[in-house]
Order: sequence, then structure tokens, then C-alpha cells
Amino acid sequence: MNRVYILALLGLSLLTFPAVAQNVATDGNAVTKSPEKRQFKALGKGASVLSLLPDGGLWVDLNRKWVVADGEVCLTAGPLEMFACPTGTKEHESVIAVKSSARFVHAALLAIGAKTGEPVKFDPEYIPASGSVIDVICVWKDSEGKVQTALAQDWVTKGRSKKTLDHAWVFAGSGFWKDSSTGERRYYADDGAMICVSNFPTATMDIAVESTKDNNFLEYHANSARLPEVRTPVRLIMVKRPGRMTKKTPRRLDSNAEILTHVKQWAQAIETGKQPPKLPSSDDVPAGTEASDE
Repeated sequence: MNRVYILALLGLSLLTFPAVAQNVATDGNAVTKSPEKRQFKALGKGASVLSLLPDGGLWVDLNRKWVVADGEVCLTAGPLEMFACPTGTKEHESVIAVKSSARFVHAALLAIGAKTGEPVKFDPEYIPASGSVIDVICVWKDSEGKVQTALAQDWVTKGRSKKTLDHAWVFAGSGFWKDSSTGERRYYADDGAMICVSNFPTATMDIAVESTKDNNFLEYHANSARLPEVRTPVRLIMVKRPGRMTKKTPRRLDSNAEILTHVKQWAQAIETGKQPPKLPSSDDVPAGTEASDE
């Protein structure tokens, strides 16, 4: 997908949603700066790396076909409805607050070739969300400033057990509604449902297995044992998994998936000002990224 098309997608988003063109926290107490050594360097823009927000925080790497979204840990204990939400929306039930609005993440996923499926349906029967499988890798720095990586699923447990989330996310695609007071079209997931662990028909990304959003019966919790502290900057890498969309339930990657090594090497190079190593040819699937379904 070329640069012109990506910018057209973003231009359409800005024209369609002028009132919420940049979703950032306005409460002065909502954001506390972390120590300098734990902040990330902005990605260098170029022919293959596009910055999709004026102040940074969301990029598309066209060569690697990655979406890179910056945010921070906003919750380390308690039940979850989302893994990640836009800043200023659902931080009380999400692990990560992302600087970008959900619609820009949607556009970025389209830019790397991901295809939307359908959000979850409940009536007349349950039909799980569908779409391209998206793997999410978390990058952060420990207290010594060293780059660390983990699959997003490792930061979510099933209930209060030690068992982590066993499913991958699919690009459901959310949807639009019309604001009756202004006549403007709005993107549902800008209200919070960016990367969900409870099923929402408004989700940009959802798990393709039944998971209630009833607050009394939420299945998933923040993994306190694995999460860095609140306010820790986190860089999310979203990668379209090779293969066609599947109607089955995709499972998470193995914890030793090769993509984790690639992401860590890339992040370390960015932080030290070096040229990131090249990925294998797009014709070669890095080990650990093959689609797998239940």
C-alpha cells in the first residue's frame, strides 16, 4: 500500500471526525512523566516509516509491515474488558492506554495489509469476531533502561489464575455511528474498544471466542506478576499474521516465537541510534508467526 493511499485514509478520518482529531488526556493529573531512561525514541520518518500523528506515537513500518503504537501501563491489577484503549477512555479496565485514537490504528492496520472481518454478533446466536489475525508484542524498558519484550497475552490472566490469555486477536473493524446533533460520522471504538478481551460489537480488535462484558462475570484480569508499574511507557508492535482469515479461533503465539527476537533487536537498535536489522524476506515466514487455530 503506497504512501498516498495511507495519507488519504488518515485525511478521511480527520475530515470525518474533526471534533476528536487527537485523543489525548486533558486532565493535568492523568499523565505523569516516567524517568527519562524509560522513554522511547521516536521512530525516524522516511520512505518506509510513516508517522500518522502530528506529535508521534503511531507509525506504520511498510517494510516490516508493522504498526507501532506508543502508550503506557494504566492498570496492573483488576478485571479487564480491554487490553488496550485510547488515552482518556477506558483506563480503569485496560492494561495499556494508547496515545492514538482507535480509528488511526484501524487505518494503520489497513496500511500493512490487514483485512477487516466482522465484529461479534449475539443475536439471534453468538457469532465470534473475525478478521486478519493480529499479533501484539509489548516493548518496554526495565528499571535499568534495558529493552524488554513480551506477547501482550502474557500481561492478561484468565480470572485470578496464573493461566495467561490463550487466544490471538482478530481485526474485527468496529463500525460507525452518526451523531444526531452534528450529523457527523463517528468511529465506535474511539470510545475505548480498541483491543478487547471481552467481546464488543464495537471492537477494532477482539478475541474470537466467547467472553462476556458483564462486569460481574469478567473472565480476564491484569497479570500483576508480569506487568511493569503504572506509567511505564510501552510500545505496542502489531503484526499481521501470515495466512488468510480463518473462521476458527486463532491461538496466541508461543512464548519463544521468533518474532519476539526480531522486535527486541529492532527496538534496541532504535534506542541506540543504529540501523535496525532487516527481517527475512516477506516470502519467508519468521518462525512462530504461522497461523494456528483451535
